Amino acid sequence: MSWITITSAEVKTRLAGAELSAFQTAALATGQTDPLPEITAQVVDEVRGYVAACRSNTLGPAGTIPPRLLSATLAIIRFRLANRLPGGTALVDDLRVKEYEGAVSLLEKVAACDFAVEDPTGDATSGAQTNTPRVTPRVRLFDRCSQEGL
Repeated sequence: MSWITITSAEVKTRLAGAELSAFQTAALATGQTDPLPEITAQVVDEVRGYVAACRSNTLGPAGTIPPRLLSATLAIIRFRLANRLPGGTALVDDLRVKEYEGAVSLLEKVAACDFAVEDPTGDATSGAQTNTPRVTPRVRLFDRCSQEGL
């Protein structure tokens, strides 16, 4: 499966209507626009950094992430949106904190090559992360010529 781009619509599916309104309009300076695209881009870049930390992973096109990391990416985006508001900690309950911590933990596993992500070319897993045994050719120590006369 090819890598995906996180859209504002996908982030909005993880937010309640009142939250979305608050995130997009509250605590904005004069001339400042909706922070959602910027925070999304920052988190996507960070997720790509975790993926790149495992040398057996191949990065997909710029601005994309593996589909397996969609949920973790959205959890981090939502957490960071809530924390940018004054009093934003009221929007972050224990469940969302645990979800954020779980997302970061998953990304750490990806960086340590302990969690496989999709190859951007469409392969289900990348490089050394597969559990398929590798077959190496056997080197013959004895052959017909070396055993002549035995």
